[in-house]
Amino acid sequence: MLRELTVENLALLDSLRLDFGPGFTVLTGETGAGKSIIIDALNAVLGERVGAEAIRSGESAAYVEAVFTAADAPRALEILESLGLREDEEGTVILSRELASGRSHYRVNRRTATLSLVQQIGSHLVDIHGQHEHQTLIHEENHLSFLDAFGGPEHLDLRSAYEELYGAFQQALKALDDLALDERERAQRVDMLRFQVEEIQAAGLEPGEEETLGTERTRLQHAERIRETVAQACELLDGDKGDAPSAVSAVQTAGQELRGLVKFEPLLGETAEELAEAGVAIQEAVRTLSGYLGGLEADPDRLEQIENRLADIGKLKRKYGDTVADILAFGERAEAELSELENLEVHEEQLRANLEKLRGEAGKAAQALSASRVKLAKSLKTVVEAELSGLGMAAAKFEVQLEHEEDAEGLPGSGGKRWKASRRGFDLGRFLFCANAGEELRPLSKVASGGELSRLMLVFKSVCSRGAEIPTIVFDEVDAGIGGRVAHSVGEKLVGVARAGQVLCVTHLPQIARLGDRHLRVEKHVEDGRTVARVEVLSAEGRVDELARMLGADESDETGRRHAAELLRDGEKDRRRLRAAAS
Repeated sequence: MLRELTVENLALLDSLRLDFGPGFTVLTGETGAGKSIIIDALNAVLGERVGAEAIRSGESAAYVEAVFTAADAPRALEILESLGLREDEEGTVILSRELASGRSHYRVNRRTATLSLVQQIGSHLVDIHGQHEHQTLIHEENHLSFLDAFGGPEHLDLRSAYEELYGAFQQALKALDDLALDERERAQRVDMLRFQVEEIQAAGLEPGEEETLGTERTRLQHAERIRETVAQACELLDGDKGDAPSAVSAVQTAGQELRGLVKFEPLLGETAEELAEAGVAIQEAVRTLSGYLGGLEADPDRLEQIENRLADIGKLKRKYGDTVADILAFGERAEAELSELENLEVHEEQLRANLEKLRGEAGKAAQALSASRVKLAKSLKTVVEAELSGLGMAAAKFEVQLEHEEDAEGLPGSGGKRWKASRRGFDLGRFLFCANAGEELRPLSKVASGGELSRLMLVFKSVCSRGAEIPTIVFDEVDAGIGGRVAHSVGEKLVGVARAGQVLCVTHLPQIARLGDRHLRVEKHVEDGRTVARVEVLSAEGRVDELARMLGADESDETGRRHAAELLRDGEKDRRRLRAAAS
């Protein structure tokens, strides 16, 4: 739902911050006060076309920010998840828009976004009914969703079962299409893969081979220097030169001398032992170096072999990967693809058999879904016409038109025919409508006025469960051209819709305003010589004043105020009654 709305320098609003809650919120005000200014701000942040003229006079920029909790808007959360934009576990969505110099800058959860992304997310958060593009009833692609929602859980299970099978069918179809390569292209691919596999296999590469060869090459390249250094070390450790003893002799002599002093100073015994051990260690090191020196020899032939082998590996690396492991992995993939292409006929037969199996299963599921929709369409016609009669449209007629389109490559259906299918099934659905007696039923989007669309949406939201699964619904013209008993009925419908989410309604009728969980009043004032709009959250007493004004009473009319207070009390009773009846 919509939690917060912040507006700066948009039209008559210089600065505004409103908190919203669940349930039914009404917005009222005198004619010309700008009651729809909140709706305009919402439209702006949802990506509606807004020009530079919307920026408050004398200001260089305008800003609108809307904060939503999208826990009840799963499609919006899916989009956020897919883009890594999810804010928290509660599903907070922050949409913002800055208008400056005729250009707009959008953000989603504080990160820069495109207009199309904002519109995509916003379409799953808010449904605004009035003279705006957010009227989902205008778009026929939404009509099947309303019909399916009317069917309830049992029907929705049929739709889910079909969607799962249709998805599997599409995947199988793609797998077969991917396999259907041009014969010449396939032969060329086989030749190339065979050459690559044979070249890699012929090289006889071993994991870690390049590193081992590199180490051996380095040793052979520096064999002479290694020999000289090792020989020098052996001589220093165990080769006496004239009067200069070797390291072994010096350590052994020092140890013997110290042992001779132990009888005078026992503490020197430990050091003498350490020197004895050091002498042994040095002798062992000399033996090791001498053995190494004996086996060390320059081997130009072996060095050439290594250079040639590393050059061969380098050529393979330029073709197939940065390391020997990469080359071997490339070879394994090439071998697998080669095997698949060489056994293509067997694989293709398996794919075709699986495809036809899924085609049949998806066709049966689509038939069951379509049959259920035919029954629902008849029931929905009866319910909608009855509901519209209670909203002052007794002559209105409504019908759901369901059609199929033949397709030789489609899913099997009744009568041995194949029908074009989508993720929604066989059906192409649209609503037909006429408001007045004697008129022909025509597509709803072409004949319904803004007020009629709003009342129709009220009906659908009442009888079609969650409808299009949009948690916040805004009605801007729901009471256009109505009054009296019809206004009471419209108000009760709004309360019913608000049970499952959040409803905002701009109204000029006290019969509707009395039923709001909260009441916002929009007024215009002149401050410092400039007109500004202010939005006030009304207290109980403030609501009485506003209802009295809407009833035509002035401030001194006590009778009017008593009537307004009574209307508000009745509204609270009716609201509780309606919600108790629904529960």
